[in-house]
Amino acid sequence: MGRDRGRPHRRGRAGAVRGSHLLLPAVGDASKSSLVDWLTELLERNGPVPVQRPGTLDPETACVAVCVMGSGSALADLPPAGDEFATAVEHLAQVCGRRFGAVYPLAAATVSALVPVAAAAQLSVPLLDADGMGRTFALIHHTAMTLGGLSPAPLVLCGATGETVAIGAAAAWRADGLARPSVDVLGGWAALAAYPSSAGRLARVALPGTVSRLVNVGRLLLSTTDADVLLTRLAAITGSRRVGRGRIVELEHLSRPSDVTVPAHPSSVVVDELPDGDAPGRLFRLELRSEIVAVFADGALLAATPDLICLVDVLRGRVSTLDSLEPGDLVDILVTPADAVWYSPEGLAMVGPATHGIPLDHPRRR
Repeated sequence: MGRDRGRPHRRGRAGAVRGSHLLLPAVGDASKSSLVDWLTELLERNGPVPVQRPGTLDPETACVAVCVMGSGSALADLPPAGDEFATAVEHLAQVCGRRFGAVYPLAAATVSALVPVAAAAQLSVPLLDADGMGRTFALIHHTAMTLGGLSPAPLVLCGATGETVAIGAAAAWRADGLARPSVDVLGGWAALAAYPSSAGRLARVALPGTVSRLVNVGRLLLSTTDADVLLTRLAAITGSRRVGRGRIVELEHLSRPSDVTVPAHPSSVVVDELPDGDAPGRLFRLELRSEIVAVFADGALLAATPDLICLVDVLRGRVSTLDSLEPGDLVDILVTPADAVWYSPEGLAMVGPATHGIPLDHPRRR
């Protein structure tokens, strides 16, 4: 992957992988390592993938979103054969009766930021510098395209066995519920091709510049291990801010299940802020689901989804994955704003704190 029509290089690919840590620092690299090796070999064999904004294409160019759907651990246990993502796109092209001239990430984060590059290389089409989330959310209809009136269906799933499933859905929210049982049958994960659209419409409803931002963030994460330098430079790229620095004093697993969260058993992290001069430190409580969904400071809601909340390991100068946290770790709590569309009433109704069982107004809407 390179700059507009530029050649791919190892540092660019490494930047995309490392940038995905900031955009969803949930777990480690177990599901990424084999994909990175595969993608590197594929690009070295097939050559560069052009990266273009939707607005630079003919408005009638047919485009399709690609991502991984399902479990990261299943993906690690059952690695892709290599053709699943291109196959999903080709089968969706048959369903739609048109050839796709470009692909784009459904979410420019985690492994789902990498697989569209592979699909573009295999299909010899451009990769669009845009996505539907600007980070990642739990459900495939949680996208700016849905808010803009574009349906995820028809969609196609392709499993590691080579089997495919085509799904039509009457409403956007039904697409995820119809697809997930098929993902389980296909082996726990599947390549997804969805949101068929024209480049002209995507230019109006997708989130622009998210792929290049991912690479720029990744390059920054690779360039320094000084936490203060890292946070200053991240603020310039993403608008992020540090809300506190302290030590993890408690990790909790809440035993009471919740019907509205994923996973059903939420957990939390307590961080004791370092004092600043004579001012006493605050006590932060971070609520965890599949990501950090809220930060409370002395009981007051400070930030919440769709804000992107992560922890930076101060001593190592890197983003901490949620499965690596230990009591005593010195961390910075970093909050990065999402795209403005997510703070609209419709966006907050879709992905705001209430969707994770936190019935409070988002700080940006008070």
